[in-house]
Amino acid sequence: MAAAVLAENLSLSINGKDILRQITLSVEAGETLVLMGKNGSGKTMLLKTLVGLFTPQQGKALILGQDVHRLAHGDLDALRRKIGYVFQKSGLFDSLHVWENVVFALRRFSDLNEHELRAKATDCLNRSGLKDVEDKYPSELSGGMQKRAGIARAIAMDPGILLFDDPTAGLDPVLTDAIAELIKAIKRNLGSTAIVVAHDFNLAYKLADKIGLMVAGNLHTVMTRDEFRTTS
Repeated sequence: MAAAVLAENLSLSINGKDILRQITLSVEAGETLVLMGKNGSGKTMLLKTLVGLFTPQQGKALILGQDVHRLAHGDLDALRRKIGYVFQKSGLFDSLHVWENVVFALRRFSDLNEHELRAKATDCLNRSGLKDVEDKYPSELSGGMQKRAGIARAIAMDPGILLFDDPTAGLDPVLTDAIAELIKAIKRNLGSTAIVVAHDFNLAYKLADKIGLMVAGNLHTVMTRDEFRTTS
């Protein structure tokens, strides 16, 4: 079976600085890969390159069998509808109500009417552990609630691929555990493949099938969760 996410010799330089150095990785359908490493090691840039936000100088990235950086613009848009991306700082639009944030992409890419969009938003928010926040603005939510709203938006298109950029950054251990359980539940529900950028070892152990260690733009090693636990 083909990998859901595949990178081969992926290299990225910006203004002469090497950001990613010949990254090769494979994530099978349904698996969760957690990427760990110091700030600036290239974890977030790898996620952004995988979805085509940056174009590598070398190598290729395939998502669901499609070569991301060789797709026409319309085909890349279609592929991105199958990808849910959770930004580190939630990435919510301050000027929109929470429910409008959740269905922002769905409004563009579906034929749902306002009533159906609102119902979809409520469903996604409920699945993310939020109730009665549809008509609030992001600034009225706590940090943990904003993270959950960001996750609700990411799952609105029922994606096959989920990318999480440090989803528990700034949260206390109790909220970190709650977000980890939420991610696991959503993955089970959608049957998705996931890549998670994380700094928290406990989060990595809870979520990962495999853990990759990034060092200065290199994917230093990839090992199973149990292998990582015995060597860390």
